[in-house]
Amino acid sequence: MSVFKISREKWPRWKKRIVAFVRQHKDKHITRETSAKLRALTKLDLTEPGALVLAATENKRLTGVLVGKDYGKDCSLAVVRRSTRSRGLGKELLRRAVAELGSFHVQIAADNVPSLKVAFGCGLLGYAVFVRDNGKVVLSLKTFGDLCRGPTPTGANE
Repeated sequence: MSVFKISREKWPRWKKRIVAFVRQHKDKHITRETSAKLRALTKLDLTEPGALVLAATENKRLTGVLVGKDYGKDCSLAVVRRSTRSRGLGKELLRRAVAELGSFHVQIAADNVPSLKVAFGCGLLGYAVFVRDNGKVVLSLKTFGDLCRGPTPTGANE
């Protein structure tokens, strides 16, 4: 399995494929708002600090993606192909994102236990809980260094 960063130059060629992959494999855990942010992501967005697209392939077949904008504060999502889940790919994608960016934020529904296990397994720590309009309880998590720096003024959930 190969995990690699998609550069801003290559994003226009990968975008349609990644959007379709996320649509097909997201289950019910990626919100409409996050899906819309993925569709709206431009190569210019990928020049901003904290922006990242990682992809994983096996035998030229897309098996996983992770997308983050503003260190995950504006948008974060990770999706792994159903047939390749439980092999550590989600954890590898998140570890690489944290290594590349130095910090990362995620919001995960409380009923999405596999994703919570990945986030906690990568050292992310919970700092807030809120309820979405649809009644879903969501945990906000971020890297330890971000917790030590205290709250940031950019998000209502922080």
